[in-house]
Amino acid sequence: MVKRKLIFFIFFVTFIFSHSGFTNPNLDQWLDTAKTYKDLINEGYEVQSYSISDIQTTNGLILILFVTVLQKNDDLYECQEYQTIDQNLDTLDMTLICKQLVQPYQRGVGT
Repeated sequence: MVKRKLIFFIFFVTFIFSHSGFTNPNLDQWLDTAKTYKDLINEGYEVQSYSISDIQTTNGLILILFVTVLQKNDDLYECQEYQTIDQNLDTLDMTLICKQLVQPYQRGVGT
């Protein structure tokens, strides 16, 4: 019994360390695009899910993150919108990026 557990433990540790040796931290499966919500809707993509998160800072600013997943057939996009608003609910900054799900690829320097 002890021998079987020891063999299993050695196999498990060997598997974990050998697998981590072959992983590549520069692989990505989300490719940045220049598309907007409007572009994707016009191309026939439909909203599959939507999420909103917010963070209230001590200086009164509110950071809001919107994440929307859009799909058409087997194509999938994730759009992330970041907004910074003040106490008067005026938008101070806004960023939108839509990423397409692709086969994993090697990221280049500075991407």
